[in-house]
Amino acid sequence: MKPSGRILWVDDNPDRKKRASQLEEATGIQVQFVSVQGKNMQEELPTIRDNPQPSLVIIDHVLNDTTSPEWVRLGSSLAGLFRETWTGCPVFGITAAGNLGGIDFERYAYDELIDYDMFSAYVQYIPNVIDGFRKCGRVVNIDEWISLLKPPKDEVDRIKACMPHETKTDLEKSGFANRAYRWFRHRFYMMPGFLYDRDWVATFAGVRKDAIGKYLRHFGGARYNGIFDDPDHPRWWKAKLYQLVYAKWRKGEAPGRVTQEVATQVLHVTKKDQSACYACKEDWPDTIAYVDESDTATREQMHLRCTVAHPLYRYEPMFEEMRVMR
Repeated sequence: MKPSGRILWVDDNPDRKKRASQLEEATGIQVQFVSVQGKNMQEELPTIRDNPQPSLVIIDHVLNDTTSPEWVRLGSSLAGLFRETWTGCPVFGITAAGNLGGIDFERYAYDELIDYDMFSAYVQYIPNVIDGFRKCGRVVNIDEWISLLKPPKDEVDRIKACMPHETKTDLEKSGFANRAYRWFRHRFYMMPGFLYDRDWVATFAGVRKDAIGKYLRHFGGARYNGIFDDPDHPRWWKAKLYQLVYAKWRKGEAPGRVTQEVATQVLHVTKKDQSACYACKEDWPDTIAYVDESDTATREQMHLRCTVAHPLYRYEPMFEEMRVMR
């Protein structure tokens, strides 16, 4: 079935129309590309906003190649105006990689700010965002919303407990879908805790990060497939990972063994694929930590004992603590 809806793309670079056409072809969703090159956005806005509500807005963050007043040369200024007109519509900003470093609080005007060079990673995700916003608009209570995550039964109360007040109340008010999405995307999905990314799955399983692809088939039952699932950045339920591994472990043999050792035996992980701590080189690292406190620091598999709490991150209850190598 062809997906329904319409994506509105506003940009002052007409060359991006080709990328918009590729998005339409890949998703089957109509993309209306509006070039505002050489135009006054203040004059164009009434015409754009007079259209029916789109399923998603994509807007260039920097609209320099226009005759617009200064206040409408940033997509972040326009994002709020679009939301006033189209309640509950997701708004994505897009910008050249060179601009990202200078963007600070303006990024919070968008539900997502995309590096144009990385746009291809969002193509398969965008239909799930559109579908997720529609589902958010139909829920009537927080339990119904949490059910869209398809969580393990034992995790429901913990998820509810860690949600901010504004995300689990006022579901009937405008903007709930945007609030829910931002908490989901920037906390629940991106921060390790309830869900693990590939690197955390590897660490859980006692496998090197670059070798985990060989063993992911064993964890199909733990794969996240709820609302706002991101195909290019998959996640796995931590609770289900434990269930899958220990369900296959011989009864009575787990005590005294670390999870990584149990998992490698259950999965028949080869010696060359087993993980080692980046800091001390010994077996079974059990966390992911930054190698230093710099902005460009990489994250590696380490033992908890070889790390300390990262001073630049606040601890979030029920999520993994951000740590740095001693």
